[in-house]
This record gives sequence, structure tokens and C-alpha cells, in this order.
Amino acid sequence: MIKIKIGNGARETDIHFPISERELYNKLAAIHAIDRTDEQRPVTVTGVYWPEEFSVLEGRQVNLDEMNYLAKRMDSFDDREMDQFLIGISMMDEPSLKDLINLTFNLDHFTLVQDISNYGKIGRAYVMNTEGAVPANDEDDPKYVAIGKDLIDRGLARITAKGLLIFDPFDKLTEVYDGQTFPEYAYTSTLASAEVSYNGHMELLLLPDEELAIKKAIARLGAPSDSDCTFSFYFNDIKNDAWEKRIDGIIRNEGIYGANTLLRALVADNMDLDKLTAVAEYANVDSTKDLSALAKHIGDFVFIKDVEDYETVGRYFMESDPRYDLNLELEDFFDFKGFGEYLAEANGGEFISSGFVCMQDGAELSEILDSDESITMGGM
Repeated sequence: MIKIKIGNGARETDIHFPISERELYNKLAAIHAIDRTDEQRPVTVTGVYWPEEFSVLEGRQVNLDEMNYLAKRMDSFDDREMDQFLIGISMMDEPSLKDLINLTFNLDHFTLVQDISNYGKIGRAYVMNTEGAVPANDEDDPKYVAIGKDLIDRGLARITAKGLLIFDPFDKLTEVYDGQTFPEYAYTSTLASAEVSYNGHMELLLLPDEELAIKKAIARLGAPSDSDCTFSFYFNDIKNDAWEKRIDGIIRNEGIYGANTLLRALVADNMDLDKLTAVAEYANVDSTKDLSALAKHIGDFVFIKDVEDYETVGRYFMESDPRYDLNLELEDFFDFKGFGEYLAEANGGEFISSGFVCMQDGAELSEILDSDESITMGGM
């Protein structure tokens, strides 16, 4: 959505926003704009490719995290909203990135009308933009004619290349971004979110995320570390109070980075949380490292939900595992209970609160938990 050239002294690089934290770090490192403590040095906008309205930033030092957040906001715009945003920039006097971010939350102040054939159409378009909706099939309501005429008579309309703009220069924009912490905004669909608070400020973390993104959010809050912050965690699209409570505990005991690591493991392959809950009870573990290992190796376990006896276990395997195909005529003579007991003993099976869990053939719980494999975000 945004493409600019930035410079650090004689070194320059092009950046296309939005961008991942890893990519941004590498871009800055390439022009020596990262210091020995991994902090970003000031950089200057030395060129603007798109949108051309951003040329107002050329020659100025900018905060690239603000630029990235702004690009994410712009990424959600439809064509009309983009036109409103770009025309809004032209109405501002040397706007900063803070101003541009706040502009994205104030598009209702800039009404663009394409059909200006009568006052009614102008008035209805204005109400639609400023109030967000109008009743269906009320195009002929005379109130819109009165509104449209009033807007024209007050001199609030002007012709632009993008249509008739209705804008009141004395109508102040609402400040949503205070220049410190970014307003809540769900740019992508993620497994979970966490509201992180410190000293009266709050930011929304979309989890799992790159570790550097979490570090930057905590730094914007002014907190010395994540342990000094308060977190409110919740899943976005699933309801599982037990796992929300479990991850809340991990945040308290191991910190947000541990919880982020576990959530990264849960994202893989649309994790079955009911099965993972059962496997965690079976393995008797609750740490990030162990739960992440179980999640990564969830296919090495068999979980039979809501069973309480070996006969049902035996029948489950006989019906679901092609290796144990049984002629239906022999079913009445087969010892399903004994078969279930045999499988439980052979594969370390146990009954837990929600059913039965055992290992797949050849899998060993100890090897899974003792694995030194690193399960991380794959980024900084």
C-alpha cells in the first residue's frame, strides 16, 4: 500500500509497506540503520513511489513502525475510502505520520459524491458517509434535498478530481492515536489476542506474532519488560475457557513470549484443542516447552473421546484401523475387552477424564518430551 525510499546517510533502500518485522529489520540492517543494541537509528524519507500524496513526508525523518501501522490501516480500504484518505491528505498542512494515522479513523469527515445531479443525491451521500447508513429506498425523502442545499450554500463543497468533496475545515478530526501506543486494530485474522496494559496505556497484541513485534509494543507502553505489564488474553474465533485459563497461567508464570511460542504451535494444522487437552492430561505436563512438543507431535497420539471401558476401546480400533479388520460374522465371538486391554498395555494407554489416550505404534512419550527441537515464531 505504501512504497518509499529511506536513507541513512549515503545508504538507501526501498521499502514496501506493510512489511514483516523480520523483513524490516533486514532492510534497516542493510543500510546500517540498526545500532549495536538492535535499536533503529533515525531514517529519512528520500523518495516516494506510492501514493504520491506521501511526498509531503519526503526529506523528513519518520518512525517506520508508524508507517507500517498506517499501511495496515490503508490495506483495509476499499476504493472509496482510499480516495477519501488521499483527498484528506491534501486538506492537511504538512501532516505527520501521527496525523495520517488519525486521518484513517476520520474518513467520515471527507464526503466524496460522484452523482451530483441534484441536491437530494448530495445530501443522501453526505448522510451515508457521516452516519454510516441510510434507510433503504428513501432516495426521494425531501430532507436530503434540504441537507444537500445547505451544504452547498455554506460553501462546504468543492470539485476535485475524485468527485465533489464536502469538507468542513473547522470540523476538528478526532485524535485516536496519541503518538505513543497504537489504537486497537485487527489487521489479520489470528488465533488469539491479548490486551497488554501498563501505566494507563494499552495495546492489542495479535497472537501468535513475531517476537520483535511484541517487544516493540511493550516498549511503546513504556514498560521495562513484559513481566511489568498486565495481560488480558482471549481466543478470537473459538470458545475454550480451559485453554484461555491455561494460557493466562503461562503468561503469568513464563511471560508473554512463552505463551506466544505455544500459540505458534497451536496454529499448526488447525489444532484440535480437545485432543491436545487430553494428551496434556495423559502426559501430565503444563509448561510451554512440553505443551508445544505435544502439539507438534499430536499425530503420535490416539484419543478416543468419552470412553470408559476397554471393550469400547477395542471396538474403536477394530472399526477405525484397517490393520484390525474383522469379519462381521465373527464379531459375536471376538473378545473386544481383551483386545482393548492388549492395545492399552502395548501402547501405554490410559483412561483420562475425557476418554482414552494411547501412543501410536512406534511413538514414545519420553522421546517427544525430551526433544530439543526449538519451536519458535520463526522470526525475531
